[in-house]
Amino acid sequence: MERTDATAHGPLEILRLEEVDSTQDEAARCATDGQPVPFALTARHQRGGRGRLGRSFESPDGVGLALTYVHRSRLTPDRRGWFSLAAGVAALTALDQVLGEAGAEQHRIGLKWPNDLHTEDGRKLGGILVEGRGPDLVLLGIGMNLRGPVLQADGRAVPGAAWLCGVDGVAAGHGEESGRMLRERLEQALTAALWTELDRLESAEGDGVSAGTHGRYTMTCLTLGRAVRVDPLGETGTGGTHPPSLHGIAQAIDAQGRLMVDLAGGGRTAVDIGDVRHLRPDGPARPTTHDAMGIEQEEHGT
Repeated sequence: MERTDATAHGPLEILRLEEVDSTQDEAARCATDGQPVPFALTARHQRGGRGRLGRSFESPDGVGLALTYVHRSRLTPDRRGWFSLAAGVAALTALDQVLGEAGAEQHRIGLKWPNDLHTEDGRKLGGILVEGRGPDLVLLGIGMNLRGPVLQADGRAVPGAAWLCGVDGVAAGHGEESGRMLRERLEQALTAALWTELDRLESAEGDGVSAGTHGRYTMTCLTLGRAVRVDPLGETGTGGTHPPSLHGIAQAIDAQGRLMVDLAGGGRTAVDIGDVRHLRPDGPARPTTHDAMGIEQEEHGT
C-alpha cells in the first residue's frame, strides 16, 4: 500500500492499492481499523464496484480511476442531502484543474442529475456513489474512465461511454501523459476538492444555497433545460407495480437539491430520487413538451 499526502488542508492521505473488490468496502474497513479520517483510498483494479441504484461494474486494471473519499460528518443524515451533488461539483473542479483547456477544447463535461459525469453530447465519463456507514461516516465513491475504448466483459464497446485519453478521448491533449501520472494527479485534485466542498457544507449546516453548492452545481448541470424521463424508485402501487414514468422538461434545482420538472401533462414536480434519462440528446437545448415524449437515449454504467 502506498500512502501519499494529498493536501495541506489537514492530515489527509491517499491510500493507493493495486486491487480490491470495492474501494467503498475497503475504505470503510480501514476507517474501522483506525485510519485517521478524512482520507481517500484508490485502486488500480476494482473487481466488484457498485454504482448508484445498486448497479454493479468492474474497473479493469489501469484503465480507470476508482476512488473513495472517507468523511466524518457532524451533520445528521437529513442535512446531508447536498453531499451527493457536491461530490459531482468536486469531480468537475478536479478535472478542470488537471486537464485545463485541453479538456474543454473538445467536449464540455458536466453533470447529469444528480451526479453522473457526462459530456454535453450525452456520453458517460464517470459516476458517483455516496453511502453512509454508522452514525457519522460518509463514503463518497468516484469512478471515471481514463482510457478507452471502454469494453464489456465480452470485448464489445460499452455503448455511450466516454473516456479522457486515447483515440476519441475528451482530453486528447493529455494523450502523451503516463497513465499513472494522470491518475495520481486526478486523485490528488479530487481529494482536495472533496475536502473543500464538504467543509463548506459542514460550515453551512448542510445548506447548499448558503454554502454556494447550489450555484456551482446549477452552472454545471447538463440536465437543466432538457427533456427528461423520470422512472420513480422505491415506491410500489397496488399489486406491487411501480408508478408510471414521468416525462417533462427539467427546469431548475431547488434549495434541497431536487430536480424540478415541468410535466408534459401540466404541473411541476420535484424529483428527489429517481432514474433520470435525457431524451433526444441531439435535439435543441430547450426542447418543447412534444420532444419530451420522444425516443430516449439509453445510458449504460461505465
